[in-house]
Amino acid sequence: MIRYLEEQEKMNIRPLYEQCFPEDTKAYTDYYFEQRLPGVYVAVNEDENQIVSALHLIPKTVITGRVKSRILYIYGVCTDILYRNKGYMKKMFAQVLEDMYQEKEPFTYIIPSTEANAQIYQAMGFSFVMDRKETKPEEQRRKPTHSLISRKAEKSDLVRLSIFAQTCTEKYYDVTLCRDVDYFRKMMELTEVEGGFIEIYIDNKVIVGYRIWLDDEVLEEVLDESIQNTMSWLETKGKPYAMARIVNLKNLLRRLKVSGEGEAILKITDPIIQENNGYFQISFEKGVMALEKKEDVTQSALEIQELTIGELTAHIFGYKINEGLPKICSENGFYINDYV
Repeated sequence: MIRYLEEQEKMNIRPLYEQCFPEDTKAYTDYYFEQRLPGVYVAVNEDENQIVSALHLIPKTVITGRVKSRILYIYGVCTDILYRNKGYMKKMFAQVLEDMYQEKEPFTYIIPSTEANAQIYQAMGFSFVMDRKETKPEEQRRKPTHSLISRKAEKSDLVRLSIFAQTCTEKYYDVTLCRDVDYFRKMMELTEVEGGFIEIYIDNKVIVGYRIWLDDEVLEEVLDESIQNTMSWLETKGKPYAMARIVNLKNLLRRLKVSGEGEAILKITDPIIQENNGYFQISFEKGVMALEKKEDVTQSALEIQELTIGELTAHIFGYKINEGLPKICSENGFYINDYV
């Protein structure tokens, strides 16, 4: 049976979580269950009243085309080792995604821990939408000079840091987390638990950049364009990192702007959300796209393009562009360097 846990039941999944994520330290697990789990939705699949699978849905505030949206981040996907390869998780994903569709969630995202897991998620309609760049070797990192100062962030910096971060990320990216004071407060808590820190750059008393360090690697780097080319400590290219999935297509498109003008018909296949299957006529002009589902397209003179929901996701978020469709997000326009 698939259901969502009540608040007082959530601690019951800790043994399963610890079994499936032995690499997490006790300090981190304590922090997550005590500080972050309240307010998280937890879906479970039970067999004879025993929890055999679970996944966590963490509400996040995401800026999607300049519009604040509540998006559910899928985290902590786990199945008891004795119940794996029996379809428990697939059924739970199907239920959770259908629930999201009914709630008109525009999209969801997940960060796969392994390549094998990524392939499983791809079969369920997810697609990579963002690469994570590796940190440059120490000898290649340029040090600040002259008026540019680098130091660890303190709690008194969080308001100024959030103002800088939101201004920069909303200018550079089409889809990104809302980096408000609460975001950086939680990041500061996390880095303290995980032995990392937040580093900031200051030029003439003004914050012009920051990095979030975890495990001697840069989790997140945002720099003002005045120092981006000289002070970035990230490699030019990255490895696939975050995956996303369209849930409610119409609700997603109304949040994003589109380039050009025209019409087309899409034939979309979705392995899980049946409402996303079929023919959709799209028309776009002046930055706005309209979407209408069609039962019969035999009389239409418009070109029909066949796409999986994953291919459409990759196109919309600018990760893998389909030349026959209007451009929506810019290349590398999706930036969610999430952790928990």
